[in-house]
Amino acid sequence: LYHTLSDDNSITVRSDRDVFADVSSIDHFKADGNAVIHLYEDYGPVDSSLFLQAHGFVPDENPHHCAIVPKSLLLPNEKSGDSSHQKNARHLFQALKTLKLVYPGAEVFDGIEDVCVKQNLEITEDGSTVGRKRASDSIAIATLLLDDNAVALETEGDSFPSWSVLKQYCINAINSGDVESIEIRCARYPGSDKLVRGVLRKAARALIREDDSGIEMVIDSGNDSKMDQLRSQLLEAREHGKEQLAIALQFRIEERKILVSVANSREIPHDDNRLDESTMHLRSNETELDESILEFKAFVETFGLPVNKIEPKVVGNGIRIGAFATEFLNVGDAYISLPPTAVIGVDTALAHASKTSPDLEFLLRQYSKQQRDGFNVLLLFLLHERFVLGKKSVWWPYLNLLPKVSDLRDFHPLFFSEQEIDKYLAGSDVRKYIYRYQQGASERHKAIASDIFAAQVLGGDVLFDKNKFYWACAILDGRSIWWEGERHIVPLLDLVNADGNGKVHETYLEALDSDPSQKVAVTRASRAVNPGEQVFENYAQPNYVLFTHHGFILEDNPDDCALLEGLFVHRNDPGAADVHRLRSLLRSTTPTFCIRAEESVLQLGHFLRAKYALPTNGTDGEVRQHMSNVLTERIARLTETLDIIASDDSTMARHQFMRRIVQRDLMHFQYALHHFVQGPQNDTTKG
Repeated sequence: LYHTLSDDNSITVRSDRDVFADVSSIDHFKADGNAVIHLYEDYGPVDSSLFLQAHGFVPDENPHHCAIVPKSLLLPNEKSGDSSHQKNARHLFQALKTLKLVYPGAEVFDGIEDVCVKQNLEITEDGSTVGRKRASDSIAIATLLLDDNAVALETEGDSFPSWSVLKQYCINAINSGDVESIEIRCARYPGSDKLVRGVLRKAARALIREDDSGIEMVIDSGNDSKMDQLRSQLLEAREHGKEQLAIALQFRIEERKILVSVANSREIPHDDNRLDESTMHLRSNETELDESILEFKAFVETFGLPVNKIEPKVVGNGIRIGAFATEFLNVGDAYISLPPTAVIGVDTALAHASKTSPDLEFLLRQYSKQQRDGFNVLLLFLLHERFVLGKKSVWWPYLNLLPKVSDLRDFHPLFFSEQEIDKYLAGSDVRKYIYRYQQGASERHKAIASDIFAAQVLGGDVLFDKNKFYWACAILDGRSIWWEGERHIVPLLDLVNADGNGKVHETYLEALDSDPSQKVAVTRASRAVNPGEQVFENYAQPNYVLFTHHGFILEDNPDDCALLEGLFVHRNDPGAADVHRLRSLLRSTTPTFCIRAEESVLQLGHFLRAKYALPTNGTDGEVRQHMSNVLTERIARLTETLDIIASDDSTMARHQFMRRIVQRDLMHFQYALHHFVQGPQNDTTKG
C-alpha cells in the first residue's frame, strides 16, 4: 500500500501490487461467506529490529534484515607485548582519522564500530554512496595492518602483490598524509573486498559457536541443532499463547539464519559481467547484427532522407558497427540530412506517445517541465519503446541495432564494479570521476523509480531493473547529438565512430533547398572519404571523457590530458583569509584541471597562487614548489598502481583501457613536471 495526496487534500490509499482473489490469498471467510483477503504494506528497506521495537512484530524472510557483528570480532587479537602490532594499531588509527572513518577529534583508538551484516554479506553501515563504504573500508584497513594470516586464506591464487608489499604501500601512504593514497592503498587495495567477506565469515562462525552453548552445530553440513531447538521453542510458545516470547524467538531465528548463511557462504570467482536471467538474452552477436542491419537499412529508407551517403556495416574488433561512405565525400560535403521525423527528441517522443499511449504522453510531459536538456524524457521514452513495446515500437529496427544490455556491461563504466575500478584506476582522478557518474545514475534511478505513475506506465519489471535503466542512461550519454541547444538520438548518424582527426563534429539545422521553410539536421564531412571507407568524426574529448561515457579511448588523441581534481581552498589556507581577493582570482575554489600543455600548467599555478596567498606578479620560485608537490604526489600514486597491476594478465579491453589511462596520466604529469615546472620553460606568472 502507498498513500497519495489528492487536489482536495484528501488521502487515497493505493495498492502497490496486484492482489488476486484466489484461494492462496484468502485469509479467512466472514459469516456471510465473503472472503477476506489480507493486504500488506511494504515499509521499505528497514531492519527487523525496527519492526520489533516500533511495531511489536518480526516479519518472516525480511531481505533487509541484518545480524549484528560486534567490533571485537572484526579485529585480530593483539599478541601480548607485540610492539609491531601496537605500532600498526597506531597506523590504523591514523588512517581511520584521515579518511574520517572515526571521529576526527578522537585521541584514543577504541576499535572500529559494530556492523550489521545481511545474508548476502552486504554491510548496512556501508550505505549506498558509490566509492564510499565506511564499514568495509574500516575492516579492510584493520585486516591489512593487523592480521598477517588473512591473505593466505582469502586471496590464494590471485595475482596480487605479496601481503607484506601491500602493507608497506599502506604504511608509506599513511606516513605521507596523502588522503587519496591512504584510501587506495589501505582501504581499496587489490583483494580488499574478498578479505572483508572473509572477516565476516569468520566472525559469523564465532558468533554461532558462542550461541550454541554446547549444542552440536556443523557449519558446513547444514545440520543445525540449535535452529531446530529454537523453532521447537517457537511452536511451543505460540501454542501456549506466549506472544512476547514467540516474537523474541522469531527474531533470534531470523538472526540465526543470517549468521549461518554468512558462515556457509563461499567465495566464487567474480564476474563483472554477470547478468540476471531477465537480461541474459540481451546480448548481440555478429549473425544477429547482420540481420539487424538489413532491417535497419530498410527502416532508414522509409524516412526519405534528403541526403544520405552513409550505410551501416559490422566493423568487428569490439567496435560492433560503423558508418561507411556509399560515395566519395569531400571536405564539407553533407553526408546526411535528417528531418524532425527521423530523430528522437523531446518533441518527437511526445508526438509518438500521443499516438501510442496517453499515459506515457502525460508522464513525458510532466518530466519535460523539470529539465531543459530533456534527458529524463528521452530516457523514459527509450525504456518504454525498447522494453515495453519492444518489436511493436515503430523505432524497433533502430533499437534492435543498439548495443544490448550485456554488450554495455562488457565495456561501459556505468556497469563496472568498484573493485574493478579501484584495481585498475587507483591513483588516477578518473576513478572518482567514474564514481560520480555512477552515483548520479544511481540517484536518478532512485528518484524516477519512486514515481508510482512511472512504474504504472513502464511496469516494475522495467523501471525497477537497474540493468535496463542504466542501459538507457548509457545510450543517452554515449549517443546523444546536440543542435540548437537540444539533445537528440539520431539513428544512423550515431553509428559514426570517433577518431582524433579533422574538424570537430558539428550538426546544424539548415533549410532544405527544395523547401526553405523546412529545416533538416545536416552533418558535413570533416575530411575526404572514399566509397566503402569508414566515416569518422572528431569528438574533441580527452580519453577520460570518452572512456567514462562511451567506453573506449583513442590511442592517438590530440585532445587527451590527465584529469587533476581534489584540490581545494581550505579554510586554514593563507589565501582563505582574504575572501574578496580569492573571489576575484578564482572562478571556483574546487577546480578541475586537464593537464596537457603549458596553458593547463599555468592555470594550476594560478590556482595555487590564490590558495597560498602568493602575489600574482611574484617570482616563479614562489609557486614552483607547490606545483611540484601536487604533480609529484600524483606521479607517485600512478607509478605504484602500475607496479601493483604489473603481474595482472587480463586481456579484457576495458582493463587495457584503464591501464592505458593510468599510463597516459603518468606521462602527462611527468611531462608537465619536467618541462614546465622543473625545466627551463617554467614561467608560471602568466595567466
